[in-house]
Amino acid sequence: MALLFARLQADVPLNVRRGAWYRVLELTDLQAVIEVNRRRLGVLRAWLEIQQRPPQRWSVVAGSKENRKAPPQLRGTYGVCPNCRARAPLPKRIRTLECKRCEQEFEINWTETKGVAL
Repeated sequence: MALLFARLQADVPLNVRRGAWYRVLELTDLQAVIEVNRRRLGVLRAWLEIQQRPPQRWSVVAGSKENRKAPPQLRGTYGVCPNCRARAPLPKRIRTLECKRCEQEFEINWTETKGVAL
């Protein structure tokens, strides 16, 4: 199997970060096994967006305002770093953002924005 990457494309009750890309370890017609924190996790394939290349741009995620566990800056629209999966608040309509964790700069993928009011 070629190297594949997946992220959730639906708001489902799984303990994975929204917008983060994970390596696909196994793939069947109904299920994918992804690697989350060095552990295997089976996920319905219909819940995933799967790509052959790792992402090269920040993913844009609409955070839940009702999620009291999330820091206040991540309850609105935030980005997920394509390199290290760190999350960061996104100022409106900037083109690039440097990740504070890995110190690399990437474009923001505003075109794939799902569920975010711009």
